[in-house]
Amino acid sequence: MMHRQLRSAVWLSILGALVAVTWLLMQEDSPLFRPIQQYELISDIQHVKPVEIDAVMQRYLGRSFWDVELETIQSELTRLDWVSSASVKRSWPAQLYVSIQEQKPVARWEQTGLVNQAGLVFYPNDLAGFNNLVVLEGQLADSAKILVRLSKFQTALKSIEFTISALSLQLDGIWKISLLDGSKIKLDKVDDNARLDQFVRAYPKLSMALRKSPQVYDLRYSNGFIIGGV
Repeated sequence: MMHRQLRSAVWLSILGALVAVTWLLMQEDSPLFRPIQQYELISDIQHVKPVEIDAVMQRYLGRSFWDVELETIQSELTRLDWVSSASVKRSWPAQLYVSIQEQKPVARWEQTGLVNQAGLVFYPNDLAGFNNLVVLEGQLADSAKILVRLSKFQTALKSIEFTISALSLQLDGIWKISLLDGSKIKLDKVDDNARLDQFVRAYPKLSMALRKSPQVYDLRYSNGFIIGGV
C-alpha cells in the first residue's frame, strides 16, 4: 500500500512540474518564454496575395512558440481568396513555416465562380484570365457531377472535332451542350452517353451543308435525333 502511495505521489509531482513548466513557457515575463518572431512562406504562390497572408500571420507574431494554435492559423489562411489548403509548422526556436496550396481552376461556374479539379466551386474576387475555360451551370450541389460529365462528353465529341464551350444541367435533368462553332446539343439524362455515341457515329454521314453552319442537335429520342436551326 505504501509503495503504491509513493508511486502516486511521484507521478503527481512530475505532473505538477510539467504544468508549472508549461505555465512558465506561456508567460511573457518568464525566462522560459519563447515568442514567435517570424514566419517563412515555403511554397510558391501565383494567385494568393502575400499581403493577405501577412495580415493573418502578423497577428500571431509575439505569441508563445509552444502555445500558438496552428490549427487556428491554418483555418484563417484557408479562408483567404484562392487558398485551397494551408499547413503551418513550428521551427525552433522562434519561427513558423507556412505552406499554401492554391486552388486549381479547370472550369468556370456560371458568371461568378470557378471550379477546381475536385469539382468544388469557389468564388475568387477576380476572374480575369479565365475566360477561355468551359462554363458550367446547374445546381451548386451538382458541380462535381457536371465536371465529370464534361470530361466524358468532350472525349466523345473530340472524334468529330467538336469542342465544348459551355455545359448546363437543368432542373428537369436535360443537358445542354454549347459548342465553339455555335452549335448546341440537347441530351436527356436517360442513356445520355449511349445517345451521344450514337450521334457521334451518325454525324459524319450528315450533308456538308448541315455541318458547315451551326445547328441545334436534339438527341432526346430513342430512335435518332432532330436537327434544327440555332
